[in-house]
Amino acid sequence: MIKLNNVTKTLKGHDVVKDVSLSFEKGKIYLLRGHNGCGKTMLLRLLCGLITPTIGSIEKDEYTYGVIIETPAFVEHETARQNLKFLASIQKKIDMKDIENSVAKVNLSDVIDKQVKKYSLGMKQRLSFCQAIMEDPDVLLLDEPFNALDTEHFELLVGMISKMKEGKIIVIAAHGIDVEKHSIFDQIVTLCNGKIESIEDCLRHLRD
Repeated sequence: MIKLNNVTKTLKGHDVVKDVSLSFEKGKIYLLRGHNGCGKTMLLRLLCGLITPTIGSIEKDEYTYGVIIETPAFVEHETARQNLKFLASIQKKIDMKDIENSVAKVNLSDVIDKQVKKYSLGMKQRLSFCQAIMEDPDVLLLDEPFNALDTEHFELLVGMISKMKEGKIIVIAAHGIDVEKHSIFDQIVTLCNGKIESIEDCLRHLRD
């Protein structure tokens, strides 16, 4: 579990996250939604430890993280294979076969040896998702993972995320997703100006 206790984050004199208390449990998928600048991305950064609270505390176990936050950074003149191989070399948890399996899951096998600069925005988005999941992390934090995806690959990623929930904490920041049509979420947290506006527990387990 990851638990935020009255967390506030102040940047340049502005509270980007204000007095937020939330709990995130394994085996559940959470949606963070709200207007641009409402604090979704900052909350993801707090969850994975990229930034620390100004006020309040965060309780969490020792987890591994798969993350898409803001614009994914790849070495554009290198191929997807080279980029993923370099990222995998940091932790040394997976080999090239594991990388290729993850690439296949997001339908990029035929362009794995193509320079990333030649990828479309949708392809780069799928490559970002690939790097986030390839080491089978305990926690998956995804900031707008469906941007620039066509319908086919939107449905592909939604289906993959739904199947991955067992034993993981999955938190997705997204706007414009039809939560009735894509009923994968266990809880929906709506943010406004850094504060929690509402928390909705979904009854997806009754529909499954």
